[in-house]
Amino acid sequence: MAIPSTPAKNLAWGERLKLRVSTILWFLLAAGFLLGLPVLLDVHVLLLVAVVVLALLLAFPAAWLVRRIVAGQRRQRRLWSYIKAFLALVFAITALIAAPLYYLAFRTELTPLTVPQATLSNGKKTVVFQGMMHIGSEGFYKSVVYDLEKALSDGYAIYYEGVRGDPAGDKWFSETLAGGGDLNTNYQTFGDACGLQFQGPYFQLLAADMKARPERHVEADVSTADMMNEYQRLMETDPEFAATAGQSKLAAPEDGEADQTTQLFDWLANATPGQRKILGLACRGWMTMLLGNKTAPSPLDPVILDFRNEKLAERIETSTDDKIFVTYGAGHLPGLLDDLQKSDPAWEVKSLKWMRTIETPEDLEGQI
Repeated sequence: MAIPSTPAKNLAWGERLKLRVSTILWFLLAAGFLLGLPVLLDVHVLLLVAVVVLALLLAFPAAWLVRRIVAGQRRQRRLWSYIKAFLALVFAITALIAAPLYYLAFRTELTPLTVPQATLSNGKKTVVFQGMMHIGSEGFYKSVVYDLEKALSDGYAIYYEGVRGDPAGDKWFSETLAGGGDLNTNYQTFGDACGLQFQGPYFQLLAADMKARPERHVEADVSTADMMNEYQRLMETDPEFAATAGQSKLAAPEDGEADQTTQLFDWLANATPGQRKILGLACRGWMTMLLGNKTAPSPLDPVILDFRNEKLAERIETSTDDKIFVTYGAGHLPGLLDDLQKSDPAWEVKSLKWMRTIETPEDLEGQI
């Protein structure tokens, strides 16, 4: 950022261009630094200190290299070249550290993660399929509960997802599909880290109606024993499934991994509000990217998806309810529709809308 010795209007065209480009670059570096500084301070003030120390060390070779390449820089004092290199490095390193977080935050806003609410019908029965996520934003779950209450007032029966516990299959389910832990606990902990909510407590808003009209609230999923039996059946009758699914078992974490997880949760419990905010932004962006991209089918899908879809379709077909509101994971919708159409081709999608599942938590303030 050299100070010209003559007025800018007297400089040659090439020198004026260099001055303008230099000014733009310094403006961009400064803007990046100002945007990244809050991130560094939220993580820890020592991170900013580390950036300054790193810049002090790198400024020596950086200033030397610039003076070797750019002849005009050699006309400046070495101290001024070093100061400029130091400032440029502080600005650039700060911006580079913060850039991934800003990318994840913008990704969450620009390409939001959505789930469908589809109305299916065969002319005799109507099924409203509400795609769900186990953890999401509070606004999403409040919207779902509002729709559930309206559906109940319109005479719908509610079919809930949730693999039912069974002593015969609980141990197998925990070791094979839940990674050795309780799924609800894992969802709750993960949601807390991401600044999101677990879906379970929101359904408690319907507790009074569940008690008054239990026939309107149906646990429509299979049991852990049902899934275990289907898994064992496929292992014995489907060589391809046996070859791939046996290697896809989600084993319980090793002792070292469990210790690391415990340490992470301990750190979260003592994290500052700024650190939790940073982690939440990163986690929500990562979830948006991961869940928003189509992934290859899992070798365990025949048990996790296909088997449960078939059983849900059978329950819908044999039910005496002609209006059913289903709350299941969004990934079940295509398979459920296929299974319904296998028994009755008249089943079709009558309407479809999309609902956003992950948003930045609102933090509203005011004065009385």
